[in-house]
Amino acid sequence: MSHAEWTAQEDQRALQAEVRGQLQISHRRAKEIILRGGVSVDGHSVTDPGFRVKSGQKLSAQEDAPRRRTVHRQRVTEGLEILHQDRQIIVVQKPAGLLTVATEDGENEITLQSELYHRLRKEGGKNPPLFIVQRLDLETSGVLVVARTAEARDNIKRQLLNNKFRRRYLAICQGNPPTDSGTCQLPLHTDKRHRKVRIARPNDPCKSAVTHWKILERWNDHCLIEAHLETGRRNQIRVHLAHLGMPLIGDDKYGVKSPWIQRTALHAESLSLQHPLSGENLSFQVAPSQDFEECLKALKANQ
Repeated sequence: MSHAEWTAQEDQRALQAEVRGQLQISHRRAKEIILRGGVSVDGHSVTDPGFRVKSGQKLSAQEDAPRRRTVHRQRVTEGLEILHQDRQIIVVQKPAGLLTVATEDGENEITLQSELYHRLRKEGGKNPPLFIVQRLDLETSGVLVVARTAEARDNIKRQLLNNKFRRRYLAICQGNPPTDSGTCQLPLHTDKRHRKVRIARPNDPCKSAVTHWKILERWNDHCLIEAHLETGRRNQIRVHLAHLGMPLIGDDKYGVKSPWIQRTALHAESLSLQHPLSGENLSFQVAPSQDFEECLKALKANQ
């Protein structure tokens, strides 16, 4: 059991960042503790990770706070929206902070997959089949598709291999590259020991990865980048752009900290594909979340 008490020194700092800094834990762990009711401000429980702490307020945190699963589910899945649903596919808008699937040691984690099971069971009373054909990182917001049949899964996988499945991402990065666009084709290696992905070295087992990027806006030492994927490797955009000298802001693992956003500044804005059964061309687009937009406004105001 780990308990901490302290007085806030900074004004208007997000509660998640305050807890993370005090306990020296990850953004994800700090958010979990807050959502589970483990943090109090001036003696009152606060379950909003974005709550703004005032200088001088008294805080306490119980790191292994008991799970409040109902409240936790509501908080974690807030913003999850089904954009399209038929018997073959489901297209959803995933909020930042929600895992796509459970981690290896996350038996009771609430994920996009588990929440879709939960919602579909309420509709039909059965345990419906779901096939995850693409993933978004925990802190990445945006649109993705889930297959409902094995046939749809296989069809979408073929579209991914044949580059018929199109994805567009928006990333806020630190850096001011000399060119406005480019392509990174460096293969990626997964370092299981350190739980990180990196550019492959000679003789490393690796997977091919292709990222096309284009700068949409520049502000001093920051830029807004549009990225298109030919492959969908784990952490691909984050690793490729960091290697090119354009690390994503808010990214604890590969990028740089930022006062303007408390998570990795990456948003899956759109995707297009052919319907697995009818062949109809489908396109979906979702606007960036409020924290992403506020970050853009702050960068524009500070240029």
